[in-house]
Amino acid sequence: MSRITEEVREKRGLSYSANSYFSPQAGKGPFTMSLQTRNDQSEEALKVLMETANKFIADGPTDKELEAAKNNIVGGFALRIDSNQKIAEYVAAIGFYGLPLDYLDTFIAKVQAVTVVDVAKAFKARLDPSRFQTVLVGGGAPSAR
Repeated sequence: MSRITEEVREKRGLSYSANSYFSPQAGKGPFTMSLQTRNDQSEEALKVLMETANKFIADGPTDKELEAAKNNIVGGFALRIDSNQKIAEYVAAIGFYGLPLDYLDTFIAKVQAVTVVDVAKAFKARLDPSRFQTVLVGGGAPSAR
C-alpha cells in the first residue's frame, strides 16, 4: 500500500486511483505521481498529493512502510525471474545499466539491507519538489458545462 494511495484515496476519498513511481533509464529518469479524481476535487486532491510527497521526501518512510515494501519486493522476486524471457530481460538490464554480474544472486540481500535512512537520503538527493511540474487533464469545471 502506498502512502499516496492511503492519504489521497483511502483517508479522504479524493481519487479513484493515486500512485507514484520512478522510471529508471540509463541516465536520470522521471519520477511520476498521478491520480484520477473528479474535476470539483482536483485542487484538494493535488494539494494532498503534494503535501504527502513533500513529507515523504523530507522524512522518508516509516519502519512499517519500509518493511511492507521490502516484503513485497522480496516476496515477488521469484515471479520476476520465473521464465527464460524474464531472465533474459534481467541479463539485458544488467548489461545496459552496468550492474554487477551477481545482481540476481545478491538482489534479495541488498533489498533487505535497505534502511529508512537510505530511502530518505535517496529521495532527498534525487527529488526537488520546487522543480516538479503539474499537468492536469480533464473536462471543464462543472460550472463551465
